[in-house]
Amino acid sequence: MIKSVYEIGIWHEDEFDETQQLTEDLGKKYTRVITIDLETEDDKLLYSGCRLAYKTDANYLYRKTPSAKPDPYSLTLKPSKKGPAGLIDRFVKFCEMHPGKLANDIKVILSENKEKIVRDIEDQAEQITEKNEFYFLTVLIDGRSVGAFKEFRSVFLNEVQKLPNSRRGVCFLCGKETEVGARVSNIFKFGTIDQPGFAHMMSNKSHDVTMPLCQDCFSKLALGKRIADDKLTLNFYDSQVYVLPRFAGNRIGKSQQFTENSLSALKSLTDSFRGEDGRYERFELRLIKKLSKEDAYSTLNFVFFVKARGKDEVKVYLNIEDVPPSRMTAITKTADEIEAELKPLGSPRIRFEILWKVFRGYAQLKKNSSDSPVPPNDFLEFMRTIFKGSKADLNLFKKASMRYFYSLKMNAKESELNSIFFDRNSIVAMVYFLDRLNNPLEGGVLGLKKPKEELLEEYFERYPGFFANDDLKLTFVIGMIHALVVAIQKDQGYTGTADQRIKGYRMKPDDFKEHLTYLRDKYKHYSKKIKNASHIGFVEKLFELAGRYQLNAGMKWKSSLTDLNYAFLCGEASKNLLMGSSEKEVAEEATVEEEE
Repeated sequence: MIKSVYEIGIWHEDEFDETQQLTEDLGKKYTRVITIDLETEDDKLLYSGCRLAYKTDANYLYRKTPSAKPDPYSLTLKPSKKGPAGLIDRFVKFCEMHPGKLANDIKVILSENKEKIVRDIEDQAEQITEKNEFYFLTVLIDGRSVGAFKEFRSVFLNEVQKLPNSRRGVCFLCGKETEVGARVSNIFKFGTIDQPGFAHMMSNKSHDVTMPLCQDCFSKLALGKRIADDKLTLNFYDSQVYVLPRFAGNRIGKSQQFTENSLSALKSLTDSFRGEDGRYERFELRLIKKLSKEDAYSTLNFVFFVKARGKDEVKVYLNIEDVPPSRMTAITKTADEIEAELKPLGSPRIRFEILWKVFRGYAQLKKNSSDSPVPPNDFLEFMRTIFKGSKADLNLFKKASMRYFYSLKMNAKESELNSIFFDRNSIVAMVYFLDRLNNPLEGGVLGLKKPKEELLEEYFERYPGFFANDDLKLTFVIGMIHALVVAIQKDQGYTGTADQRIKGYRMKPDDFKEHLTYLRDKYKHYSKKIKNASHIGFVEKLFELAGRYQLNAGMKWKSSLTDLNYAFLCGEASKNLLMGSSEKEVAEEATVEEEE
């Protein structure tokens, strides 16, 4: 991560003057600025008032001041607990510590007009009515920001680049033996969560020795972090992620093309990639598909982190290194294939959101969750699996998703049912996606015009890892019948449905056999109210297929309980697989007959 940010600083150093390489972003919420306006009259500076405006691209020379430093780096500060008066005192302290022609005049003006300036600042601050808008304070001289004056730029550079405890040593980044004193932790104030080996060379006691920086590398790393914060940081659920490109060999020459094209495309995502409807779609739709088509970078690093509230400290909870373009392409291609294959089942979409929901919900059910923005460990492992290609523990996802979905289904309000069943279909799509990433030669779009029996067998062949045995095919078909019967029961207003009998997706072979008998008896009763013989024939065909698979499965089933129950859930999500347009009216017709 550190090397990636350092490289970004190298690519961009010609685009910024020295001070801009070392300034820090004020933060997204600081959208307003109150300026202390000073005007020159007869070669003398005079105070002309305070003014509220919106933040611009001006060089404010802002950098957060360390707590041990008594004076700021420039005449730009964020509000403090001491109010405007405290800010004026710090501006005066700056002028005292760094005397110069402008600084001396400003010191006099601020000291002599302190009470009036404080009142003017307070009056301007009262005009801010938006709840999430905040201001910062700066000085304007004849309408120009402090960064426009050489006197203040020189002070800023001298202070920021001053090497504390300067000594002879080897720079951590460039490897040269030179004067060092700054350290990586001056720029990255981070810790790690569940990341063994990340920044292993760094410790609380030795990071100033093991990760020292020369002045030039300090500047480049600071600039790289600023650009990463501005252009390469995305919100990720309750946390954030850096997307950091790396370059090697002849692709280094293409880095400028990448920064001009790809990074500018990411700029629109930096505020948030939450869609208007609240779904987290842009990360997959716009970022991954964009990066999968790029050939300018060698690898990508994804650094997932949370910021401590009210502090600069960053906790890195997942660091995925060296993801090649080929992997990004594989992710996109596989997601597109699964979505195309499952389009007849309600067009489920491949979204990381479903992983988040499943593992977050599963952790809550186990009473193993907290208010921490750090996602559950299982979610992080699956993110690593997707990007790095390690084999996923599908049993873990199956167990978590079945328990999560059952809890949702049994506790849902009527208005929530549609979104919940969309989640069910997405859960099934996600497990097929995770499996396909490691088995790219499987799959294919179904020939929907084939006879139902052939179509079902073809479906099983598309996903051999899930339907290898006849007992799994059986529970899949039982799941389809179950979904049809539940739909009829809900449409007819029954308070108790077949859902109450599935034991939280923890059924054993005997439970499935008993449930199939229950479904057959119930459907015989409901079929008396259905006039269309083709509808009755369709469901009876499903019972016939179930009987065939049950006979082939024998008395001792081979599959695990997790696989059996998940095949049942897949069947529920696939109830439309064998249904023609007229056959989809099975449940509806039963309702109509009941009303008559």
